[in-house]
Amino acid sequence: MPRLDEVLYYLNGVFLLLRQKQEGFGWLDLTLRGLARSFWAFVWCLPAFAVIWASWRLYYLGSMPAETPAGVGFFVKLLVIDVAGWLLPLVLLVALARPLGYGKYLATVVTASNWVAVPFSYAAAVPFALTLVLPTSAPFAGLLLYAVFGASVVLQFRLVWMCVGKQTLLASAMTAIFVLPPMIAGQELQRMLGTLPMEISSQQP
Repeated sequence: MPRLDEVLYYLNGVFLLLRQKQEGFGWLDLTLRGLARSFWAFVWCLPAFAVIWASWRLYYLGSMPAETPAGVGFFVKLLVIDVAGWLLPLVLLVALARPLGYGKYLATVVTASNWVAVPFSYAAAVPFALTLVLPTSAPFAGLLLYAVFGASVVLQFRLVWMCVGKQTLLASAMTAIFVLPPMIAGQELQRMLGTLPMEISSQQP
């Protein structure tokens, strides 16, 4: 597992790429070993996920009948959903690499995207943390979450754009793969696994 100093080193490369600095690639390990190690980014995201899960559990229980169970199994389900959301776009990118002819960029895109998920996750955890500390801040936290999501999409595009040689159309398509399938699959998994609050579940078709 990469140490904190290594993670910060990789993140510096990611931040340089987000600023459209070509030297950012030199800060990333773009070998096959580096690609494999980049999946440890998920572990580094777990503290942020834990905050999000705790906030979601609080919201869930507040919308469900009294005595609704939401113990360890509830958190396991949320973990499964987040793992699926992390891996699904990568699987789709691999599957489409040959037909769309971007195979030479794939390792770079996946490595950089895995590491950028770390700051994205902690940024997304901030609105959820607010609802844990100040439950009355939910409306503001919701707006903040939308702002974080919008910013993350823009930054994801900028990162992918750099990784694919500044090809706008390809970067747009790959960014859509990173954003849309996890959202759709996550919603469906939430419904299937029973982690959606009653007020949301009742709105599902």
